[in-house]
Amino acid sequence: MVVWLDRTDFARYALIPEELLPAWEGSEADDVIDEYVSALRPAGRRVLTLGAEPLSITWLAEYLTFARWCYADDDTGLPPAVRDASVSDGWEDVLSLELGGRYVLADAAYEADRTLDSLRGSGQPAEALRVEVPPGRYRVQSLVVDPDPNTQFMLERLLPE
Repeated sequence: MVVWLDRTDFARYALIPEELLPAWEGSEADDVIDEYVSALRPAGRRVLTLGAEPLSITWLAEYLTFARWCYADDDTGLPPAVRDASVSDGWEDVLSLELGGRYVLADAAYEADRTLDSLRGSGQPAEALRVEVPPGRYRVQSLVVDPDPNTQFMLERLLPE
């Protein structure tokens, strides 16, 4: 079962290192430019951000891929679409960065308390997802997939360099 973050008020998600989360003020999001993929530098660490549109998002750990729901009747076509896309030559390189460890994916503007409450399950629907990434340097690549005429997902994958 795929768990989706339903929306973002700010139209920007942040992949926040778990150790930075207690001090996360949400104001870090003010530094984000209007790109689909970018990085912030709070506390000397690069934080991956995904956004520019308030689309629902999920993490597919098996594929090291974030998926944003552009339009679809349901998400049943997502896993096969991501699997098929893994061999596509249409991926666009966006940026490279070091990642590794435990992260929380949440609206970049949400303060730590709101994100931590969601992780404890007190906020419904979910406003944060836990993400674990093996240590290494990754190239972030983007691709839009249309598994059928009524379905579109935006993908960002972490490709080990």
